[in-house]
Amino acid sequence: RSESEDSLADTPPSQNDIAAGQTQANESCTSAAAADDGTFGDDEDENDTISTDDNSRVSEHEWPECWSQAQVRYFSTNYKWLISRNQKLGCSVCSQVCARVDMQQGQRVSQEWSGCLISSFGRDKAAQQNSLRKKIKEHRDSIYHKKAVEIKEKATQNTMQKHIEDMRKADYASTCNVFRTAYKIGKHGRPFTDMPIDVQLQVLNGVKMGRVLHSNNSCANILDHIAAEMKKKVVNDIVMNERKLCVLIDESTTISGKSVLVVCLRSAISSENPDTIFFELIELQGTTAKDITEALLGCLHNNGFDPHYLQEHLLAFTCDGASVMLGRKAGVAAQLCSKFPYLFVWHCSNHRLELAVCDVLKEGLVKRYTNTGHLPFTIYFKIFLDQLYSLYHASPKNQRELTESAHNVGQRLLVIGRVLSVRWVASSERTVKAVWENYQALQVHFTSRAKYKGLNDVLTTVSFVVNLGIMYDALTELSDLSRMLQRRDMTLDQADRQLDRQIRVFESMVSTPGPYTQTAIEAEKEKIFRNVCLHENQRVIKINHGQFFRSLAENTDSHLLSDIKVLQSDSWPASLDIQYGDAAVRRLCQRFRVGERESVLGFREYKDLKASKTPAALKPLLTAVHTIAVSTSECERAFSSMNDTLTDKRNSLDIKRISNLIFLKCNGPPLDQFNAQTYVQTWLALGRRSAASTNCEAQSERKVEPKTCWSLF
Repeated sequence: RSESEDSLADTPPSQNDIAAGQTQANESCTSAAAADDGTFGDDEDENDTISTDDNSRVSEHEWPECWSQAQVRYFSTNYKWLISRNQKLGCSVCSQVCARVDMQQGQRVSQEWSGCLISSFGRDKAAQQNSLRKKIKEHRDSIYHKKAVEIKEKATQNTMQKHIEDMRKADYASTCNVFRTAYKIGKHGRPFTDMPIDVQLQVLNGVKMGRVLHSNNSCANILDHIAAEMKKKVVNDIVMNERKLCVLIDESTTISGKSVLVVCLRSAISSENPDTIFFELIELQGTTAKDITEALLGCLHNNGFDPHYLQEHLLAFTCDGASVMLGRKAGVAAQLCSKFPYLFVWHCSNHRLELAVCDVLKEGLVKRYTNTGHLPFTIYFKIFLDQLYSLYHASPKNQRELTESAHNVGQRLLVIGRVLSVRWVASSERTVKAVWENYQALQVHFTSRAKYKGLNDVLTTVSFVVNLGIMYDALTELSDLSRMLQRRDMTLDQADRQLDRQIRVFESMVSTPGPYTQTAIEAEKEKIFRNVCLHENQRVIKINHGQFFRSLAENTDSHLLSDIKVLQSDSWPASLDIQYGDAAVRRLCQRFRVGERESVLGFREYKDLKASKTPAALKPLLTAVHTIAVSTSECERAFSSMNDTLTDKRNSLDIKRISNLIFLKCNGPPLDQFNAQTYVQTWLALGRRSAASTNCEAQSERKVEPKTCWSLF
């Protein structure tokens, strides 16, 4: 033997070595046949421990006959890459890597070690043992084995997978940049044709935008995908968590004359507090109650709300007061109640407030308080302000002259609109405010033209100024109440408190005039208002503010379900019985399908705590009550968004795409909180191209005819 051979080849293991290896042999062994079946890139490396569960791997019948059991355990412990098959040795590392190694010239791939073909030679056991030790040592030091070990170590580090992931991250990054650009366009109501210009700008700023998905068509498809995925997440959250649901609808027409239905949802989406969101815009085939009902149910079913879920969790239905919606026999609400017996129908509080004002006007026409009454004058007051609207809205010349008159008297001109029309009272309040603030400018403009003498005579009467102050006070109160009811977080019990408070305010104004009425009364005494002299005119009848505000108080009512009022602590009697309201709570639980016994116990605890804290057992019932939408203001916001999106230049957009744009605009998060990667992953999972795709032709840049002056700039 050569002197350079390892000490392993000099002498067989001593008895001390064998004894020392007994403990290790119980825990580790050769990788044997299991390693031979491994694949390139297994996590097992040269330092892996060998399990002793497989008895064949330590059996003397598998290993060379010249080795004792102690020697088998010794070699398998110190050379964990050593394997054996049919009493012949092999290398687990080389068998795994095998022909994947790029060998240099002059080097030979050891098929014997990779195929477990190494056998011993010699006349006796000692010679056979020495031959095996020498072969093991030579293979351990061979370049091929070292390179195989190096390759396997690299494979355990998942280098290739990391490289692929890095490439995918680069694709994701550029695609995410494109998605954010498209989302910005949809969120802010910009046209799709902005997409190529926005992409070009970002490329010039050094942002990686890929090579495709830069066209206006790609922008539209990306926004459709984002809206669909967002809507899917909303539905999954509601259905999977079995949340109570309230549906809000309203019907209108687009600029193209198509009849559409806005569907909004109110539910405790991803939180305990219910929220109202826009859901979908549906094109109606007809405007009958049957058509609307079928379109609504089809929308809910197509988006994942199955009939079983709606039977159990559809809690309420909110709409305006149109006969097609609330008709007792064949209205939409009646048809829904026939399918869902426990459905709670609520008439929009804002529309109900408008009806209260209209009832005051109609009451004046019916009762004809011509001698003492103020109520007929509300009609005359409306006609006069409508004349002002027509005068300045239809004529730019008159508007310009009024602006000059306001500038001459040092006033800021406010827009004069319609009053007491189909719009909500907030718009009427703005019109009365404009007349009140621009009173002097109107008088100056009327005196400048002889044809406005009739309008000037009415404007400068004492009765008109007093009536203007009374209407300003009333519409200010109603406008503030209307805005409060339009809030998204407004609940049914809060709305009831607001309406009750407003009724008390109107009752107080019967005897105590409001601030603007008081100012008008002082102007009546002095016969001057805003530096304009006033005169008497018996033809202009003065409003009796006491009767006017009493009529408003009588017509303003919350019409809240009496059982729900039991949950309001301010409606409880002074001496509270422990079972007070239990029957009402049971009826609410049966109607809203909430745990009855838990809610009753929670309500009793709620009463004992004097409503200072809400017990956990009562929260499901309160959440169900708060899920009922107070107002359809979210539907009106959706119509406003639709009108902003569907302009006369974009009236060719189909209803489905408009619905997606409205959903993003109304419900989408701000741009800095938009997680584009989530939607990029679902986009690529559908087989769509990434922005870095090379399988298609990139969009060619639009050629612009150059101008000679560009060289100067």
